[in-house]
Amino acid sequence: MHRGWGGGYAACAMGLAVDDGADGADGVLRWIPAPALHVRDGAVVAANGAAERFAPAERDRIAATIDGVTTEPLLVRLGDRPPHRFAEVEAGPHPDGGLVVVIGDVTERERLDAVIAEFATGVYITDASLEATWIPRRTSESVGLPRDRFVGHDVYDLVHPGDRAVTRKVVAHAREMPGVRTSLPMRVRQFDQPDVWWPIVAHLIWRGDDPAIGGLLVRFDIDVTGGAHERRAEETAQALVTLGPTSATGALHLGLDGRLLQRSTRVREILRPVGEDADQRWLDLLRPEDRAKVTERVEAARTGALLPPVEVAFVEGDTAVWTRLDVMPYRGTEGRVAGMFVNVLDLTSDREAREELALAREELWHLANHDALTGLANRYQLADRLAAAVDEPDGQSAVIVADLDRFKDVNDGHGHRIGDEVLAEAARRIAAAVRPEDLVCRFGGDEFVVLCEHIGVPEELDAVCCQLVDRFAEPFEVDGLTFEVGVSLGTAVAEPGDEADPERLILRADRAMYAAKDAARSAG
Repeated sequence: MHRGWGGGYAACAMGLAVDDGADGADGVLRWIPAPALHVRDGAVVAANGAAERFAPAERDRIAATIDGVTTEPLLVRLGDRPPHRFAEVEAGPHPDGGLVVVIGDVTERERLDAVIAEFATGVYITDASLEATWIPRRTSESVGLPRDRFVGHDVYDLVHPGDRAVTRKVVAHAREMPGVRTSLPMRVRQFDQPDVWWPIVAHLIWRGDDPAIGGLLVRFDIDVTGGAHERRAEETAQALVTLGPTSATGALHLGLDGRLLQRSTRVREILRPVGEDADQRWLDLLRPEDRAKVTERVEAARTGALLPPVEVAFVEGDTAVWTRLDVMPYRGTEGRVAGMFVNVLDLTSDREAREELALAREELWHLANHDALTGLANRYQLADRLAAAVDEPDGQSAVIVADLDRFKDVNDGHGHRIGDEVLAEAARRIAAAVRPEDLVCRFGGDEFVVLCEHIGVPEELDAVCCQLVDRFAEPFEVDGLTFEVGVSLGTAVAEPGDEADPERLILRADRAMYAAKDAARSAG
């Protein structure tokens, strides 16, 4: 079902020409499923439809960066100010001269690389069988795990044979509890030092449903006690005392009765923001809600048990230091528990970075899914919502295509700045006329699309259209100028089979809108 609402003359939106032809040299772009450009002499000649997700300035930057055929992917930073986007591009010869440039958006990968690796000793991602799938560049460089050798490698090969059985159990436990961190001490080796076993503490979180991770997130820290649970108490205490201030983790050495015996230089630095003697008053400075968690771990350590690490905060006034804290028992020469170490890793900067990253991701999502001029949803967001709407069997969905009348006269006669003001005001009027749950999209130029889900047909849909027409009855006023700008509407209701090609719904509404325009012009 589709119908039109009459108006006046339609303006044509202008933008980058996208190659659609199957014939001719540039037809090769049409068959590339990824964003692709035809570049000649550092300039964009043509782009396929998938490349529209990159702004014209970004495409120009990519074209200017490509100097010839690339044998390795080239990383290009887009934008002059944070938050930056990143593209990975490859180039090959074009049949008509110049280059075919294929673009991949790797913004999220580079952001994860920079942020995660910055605030942890080591991070990598594996699948359920512990085959490595990704390691940040900085982690790879700092811990000596070459990307090309590590990714695709069975991580169990690097785990000490004596620790593999418990590692398999911990991995299985992590998969059973998605999003919950599970930790264990273990011994691992590096590729180039096969006979040297390094003590680490590994923290595993199953994030199989996370689109950026899609597997097991593993973070590991060097065990600052050097495998203290397997060493003599005297050696362990000496190792703690000599631990340097550059270590990522600080440690408190407690007796079996919980009395503070020694502390590392690093733990003093971590806790100093909440007091010069904070390392001595550490229990008193814990948030009240965190003390029970720490006490539970201290009591468990007295019996030789090791509970998972916990995130806690030390607070003094308005200052807080966030840490990851775990309590590890160690044994004396007779094999009995002789004391414990409270390992403290500073997470304050990590939390701030995560908050900044969350804000940046939210901003990136908004930029990627909204029109910069009007703030309305863009075509990408509309495509996602439309596909879900037509696929819902019990919901009646419809779209309204709205095209401004006489907008070309405004734009041509008074310039783009005035035209942009009129477009922004038109967007506000459309958003105010529809239902709160409806999605309003700027589809291109002066054309807008409204997605109405769960709407009554025809009564409720007609009511929304009437409100839209009424909103454009009032003239537009910009910089003391008055403009009569109307709107032409076309509607279409979802039909069986639209789920195979949701854009057919928009096409039917678009045809109805143009039929309405023609009828209005014929009526004079």
